[in-house]
Amino acid sequence: MPLIGFDDTRGYRLKASFSIWRILVAAVVALIGSVIVWIAVPYNNFLLKNTYISDSYLPEIVVAFLLLLVLGLNPLLRLLGRRWMLDRHQLALISGLLLFAAIIPSNGLMRMFPRMVAEINRDFNQNLTTARIAANSDFRQALFPDALPTLDSEGNVVTQPTPLSDQFIEGLDEGASVPWKAWLLPMASWGMLILAMWIMMLGLGGVVYPQWRDNERLPFPLLNVYQAFIGDSDDDSERALPAIFYNRAFWIGCTVVFVIHAFRGLNVFTGAFPSFPLSWSLKDYYTDGLMRHAAYPLVSQAIFFSVVGVAYFIPNRYAISIWGWSFGYAWYLTFGKAYIPAFHEGQVEDQAFGALLAIIGWVLWLGRAHWAKVGRAMLGRAGNEAEARRNSLAGWMFVLGCAGIVFWLYWAGAPIWWSVLAMLGCAMVALLMARIIAETGMPTLWVGRMSVSGLTALFPLAWLSPSVLLFAGVFSALLTRTTAVSAAVMTTLAMGIDREATPAHQRRLILGGVVILIIGFIVCGVVHLNMHYQHFDVSTQAKVGGTSINGWERAARDDYSFFTAQRGQQATGLGIGTGLLWLCSRFPAWPIHPVGILFCRVSIGHLLWFSVFLGWLLKTAITRLFGGGAYRKARPLFLGLIMGELLTVIVWTLVPVIIILVTGADPAEVPRYTLMQYP
Repeated sequence: MPLIGFDDTRGYRLKASFSIWRILVAAVVALIGSVIVWIAVPYNNFLLKNTYISDSYLPEIVVAFLLLLVLGLNPLLRLLGRRWMLDRHQLALISGLLLFAAIIPSNGLMRMFPRMVAEINRDFNQNLTTARIAANSDFRQALFPDALPTLDSEGNVVTQPTPLSDQFIEGLDEGASVPWKAWLLPMASWGMLILAMWIMMLGLGGVVYPQWRDNERLPFPLLNVYQAFIGDSDDDSERALPAIFYNRAFWIGCTVVFVIHAFRGLNVFTGAFPSFPLSWSLKDYYTDGLMRHAAYPLVSQAIFFSVVGVAYFIPNRYAISIWGWSFGYAWYLTFGKAYIPAFHEGQVEDQAFGALLAIIGWVLWLGRAHWAKVGRAMLGRAGNEAEARRNSLAGWMFVLGCAGIVFWLYWAGAPIWWSVLAMLGCAMVALLMARIIAETGMPTLWVGRMSVSGLTALFPLAWLSPSVLLFAGVFSALLTRTTAVSAAVMTTLAMGIDREATPAHQRRLILGGVVILIIGFIVCGVVHLNMHYQHFDVSTQAKVGGTSINGWERAARDDYSFFTAQRGQQATGLGIGTGLLWLCSRFPAWPIHPVGILFCRVSIGHLLWFSVFLGWLLKTAITRLFGGGAYRKARPLFLGLIMGELLTVIVWTLVPVIIILVTGADPAEVPRYTLMQYP
C-alpha cells in the first residue's frame, strides 16, 4: 500500500489505516518545510537583511513551499499514478502546520525575544539608577545569562560584568565559542511564559473559529487565497493542478504584476531597465495654504497589488471603514493643524483604545451562547461527539494557558493582581487580532493601541512595582509586536483552509500546532543564538530594555487622577465604537465599522489605505456594472494579483542570496529590491 494515497470520495471518508498514513505523510512533509522556515528565515531577514518572508498572514515562504508541492512535486508524483499525489486535504494540513511554523523565526517572536533578554541583562548592569532598582527588586536570575546587580553588606549597588550579553549583541570575542550552556536555563524559563501564551492563543483560536465561521459567517478573506492554491472541493476533474492554475485571468493578473516588479527590480540591480512608478509623493506641491499642513496619507502613497487583490474579497463595510477612516482622519488632522490652536493629533490613540474595547465587548456578547456551549463541553456535559471534544480541548487549552501566564508572572516577581490583569490583556489582544483578520483579511497588520501597557496605565504608578514596569515592557515585545504574526490568527486560518475538515481533524491540527511551536522554539532558539554570536551585524531589535524600570523613581512623586482628558478621549472612543457596532447590527447596509480607527495615524494605515480603496473601487465597479456573476468570474484575476506579488518577493529575495553565494560579494554591498519595510 503506498504511503501517499488518492481518495476517489470526498472529505476523510477513508479506511482508518489509510487515513492515518495520509496524515503522517503530510505531517512529515510539514515538518521538513518547518525546519526550512526556521533556518532560512532568520538568516534571510536579519543577517542578509532581505525582504522579510514569514512576517504576514500570507507568509511568502509558506506560499513558496506550497507552490513547490502543488506545481513541482505533485506533477512528478502523478507520473507514478494519481494515488501517489498529495491530495487537497493533505495540502491543507501541510499549509496549516507551516502557518504555525512561520510564527516563530521573525516578527512572531525571535526578532525581539533573545535580544530583549540580552539587552535587559546588560542595561541592568550599565546604569546605576537601573542597577539600584534591579538590585532591590529581586529579579529571577534564571531569566538571564549574566549575573544581575546585587547589594553589598552596606547597601551599595554592585554591578556585574555581562560578557555573554555583550557578545550576543556585538559578536563573539576571538577564540570564544557559543555559550550554549549559559543560555539553557534562561531560554527554558522564558519559554514557559511563551508556551503559556501560545497555548492560550491556540485554544482561543480553536474556541472562536466555529462561532465566527458557522454562526456569525465572518468572511475570512485570506482563506480564499489558501483554498484556491490547494484546490476547490467542487472540482471533480482529474487534472494534475488545482483549477485556479488553468484560469487565464489568473495568469494575466499574475504575469502583469510580476513583470512590473521585474522591471523595477532590474532597475535597482542594473539601472538599465525602466521602472514603473508604484509610489508617489506630493510634498513638493503642498508648500502653502491649507495643504502645507497635509497629513502623511494625503502626501505620499503606494500601491501594493497583493493588498488590492485581498481587498477584492473584503466585504464592503470593512473595506470602506479601512480606507474611509484613514482618509477622513487625515483630513481632520490637516484642518486641525491648520486652524485649531494647540491641536493634539495624538488623541486618536486614546479614542482607538476605547473603540477596541467596544469591539472586544461586542464580540464576547455575540458569542455568549457559543462560550456557554464550550463551557459545557469542558465539563463533559455535551456528550462525546467529535465537536464537543474539539471544543473541550480548545477551552481547556485557553484556560490552562491563561493560568500559566498568571503563575509565571507571579513566580517572576509580579504582584498577583497585575499578573491577572496582564493575562486578561494577552487574551484581549489575541481575541482582537483574530477578529480583525477574520473580518478584514489584511495580510500585513499589527495592533499597538490595545496592550498590557495600556491597561496598566489605568492604575496609579504607586500601585505598581519595578517588576510590573519591566514585564509590561516585555509584553510590548512578546505580545504587541508579535500581533504581526499572531498565533491566535494563524490558528483560525489553519482550521479554515480545509473547508471539509471534521472537528476531530481540527482537534488534531491544534495539537499539531502546539508540537510544531515547541520544536520550532528549540530549533529557532539555537539558530538565533548561533547567528548572533557568530555575526556582529545582525539586525534584530529588542523593542524593550532594562531601563524601563526607571519609571519607578517617579512613583512617589506623581499625583494620580483617573478622570483625565485621556480618559475622556477613551470614553469617547468607547461610545463611538459601541454606537457604530449597534448601527452595523441594526442596518445591514450601514457602511462604517469601528475597526477602521485602528488604521488612523499609524504607519500600516498610511501604507495600505489606498490599495484597499483601489480594490474596493474595482470590486464595486465590476458588481455595479456587470452583476454578481462578473464578480465571481473576476475572482481569479485578483488572486493572480496576489500571486504575482508573492512570487515577486520570493524571486527578489533569492536574487541577492544567489549573488552572494556565487560571487562571494559583501552582503552589505549587494542591492535589495524590497516591497515593504517593517518598523
